Amino acid sequence: MPSEYFNLVDYILSNAELSGRWSDTALILSENGQTLSYAELKNYADKIRGALQRLGINKGDRVAIIMRDMPEWVASFFAITGMGAVSVHTSTLLSPNELSYVLSHSGARLAIISEDQADKLFGVIADLPELRRVLTVKAPGWIKDLDFDYGFTHFAEFVKESSPAPLADTQPETLAFLAYTSGSTGRPKGVMHYHRNVRAAIEAYGRHILDGQPSDIHFASSRLFFTYGIGGSLLFPLSAGATTVLSATPPRPDIIANIFKEYRPTTFFGVPSVYRALLEYHRNGNSLDTTSIKYGVTAGEAMPASLYNEWYNLTGVEVLDGIGSTEMLHTFIANKRGDVHPGSSGRVVPGYQAKLVDEDGQEIIGSGTGNLFVKGESQSPGYWQDPEKTAETIIDGWMRTGDVYHRDENDVYWFEGRSDDMFKAKGTWVSPGEVEQILMEHASVTEAAVVAGHDHDGLGIVVAYVACRGRLEAAELRNYALERLPRYKCPSIIRFVEELPRTATGKVQRFKLRQLEQQERSSQ
Repeated sequence: MPSEYFNLVDYILSNAELSGRWSDTALILSENGQTLSYAELKNYADKIRGALQRLGINKGDRVAIIMRDMPEWVASFFAITGMGAVSVHTSTLLSPNELSYVLSHSGARLAIISEDQADKLFGVIADLPELRRVLTVKAPGWIKDLDFDYGFTHFAEFVKESSPAPLADTQPETLAFLAYTSGSTGRPKGVMHYHRNVRAAIEAYGRHILDGQPSDIHFASSRLFFTYGIGGSLLFPLSAGATTVLSATPPRPDIIANIFKEYRPTTFFGVPSVYRALLEYHRNGNSLDTTSIKYGVTAGEAMPASLYNEWYNLTGVEVLDGIGSTEMLHTFIANKRGDVHPGSSGRVVPGYQAKLVDEDGQEIIGSGTGNLFVKGESQSPGYWQDPEKTAETIIDGWMRTGDVYHRDENDVYWFEGRSDDMFKAKGTWVSPGEVEQILMEHASVTEAAVVAGHDHDGLGIVVAYVACRGRLEAAELRNYALERLPRYKCPSIIRFVEELPRTATGKVQRFKLRQLEQQERSSQ
């Protein structure tokens, strides 16, 4: 192999290879108890790689993964990246139009999908001339009746008929995958990551914060198509020779509680709203067995200290809050076991640098509050086919996060807010303009403005201020939004006003609405 050879699949599986743990369990599918050993996972990925080569996929070609969390997702990721092609991580929650955009923008030549995505993709495939073939896992019955020219092929049958293919001679800066953002600032953006970025994230957060062991069992409620989810369910456990539990079912509290009971995970990755939902599940008289869990992990939005304390008082399980981003692949500031500061994001993870910058662009030394910038070996080289956005985000080698943080005298970081109008609800970025546009499409709405609010636990929610003609019930407007937006983007609270506050030039004064929301919350 060339001296510069580096393949992330080799790297992740090296722990199992060197320690002779090929027969150990790598994956468990919670729905039916299906297991794959490390050897079986490797062999499965090799067969899928052979199938992709049969279909003409080469180094640099983009292959989309659009499926629920299942062994085929992991094996496909190893197959695609291992051959030097580019895995395109695509949310199963996208609308047909959003999915069409991501596939077109990425230039995906092939898609591997689960059966729940087949109807959605079939409706837009005619507009995707570069998409040559679709491999459908557990294909729905109607696929068998299609003319072959439609490009849908049964995944299992095609892979079974294929010969294994070896790993390619990739280099550290071979492009490994595109992780598409939620599109909350407009169109989704494809965040690029090299093979070496994966190694850097594992060596930093995986080794220094998680310190995973082969005896560990991971479970993450966040899906694999999120970088947070792929870290918790794939990169960190499998590189440690541990076991990961996958759930193809949406992570409701009862599903999670059953996984805790049946599969006894030692490490749980969730977001604050999931921890809150589990507490509510327990308060309603349901059993929640967390005795196997050594520690929990959270990210996505700051976990309020009150929520942390309620969880810890009930379970005795520490939760390691932190901040990461798709652009940095995973977490770069985090709490650590035995050194948790409830309500904070913790300290900078070894392997990263962080700085705070004031409004004049000057770096803040010591404690203070400012815009957060970060750098490290796991950071993305930029956005796929978007040099302008790349230049806005990566400045002199530093990644601009868009977050405002306070750093105290102990170098602990505390989230203060966003430097723009963006905010997080249920751990996911929300663009006010997108929600406002949907609300204003309702025939009775004349004006709408959306700001961040907080529920009784201090977690982020969407609050809408609406002016309308005639009588309009909040429930009706919310249902209207639910039919057109993902649930996390829909307003949890709708407040009706006669008119929105505006500047002399007609711009909505969002700061006044945020002040109103703070007053409403403090009066409750």
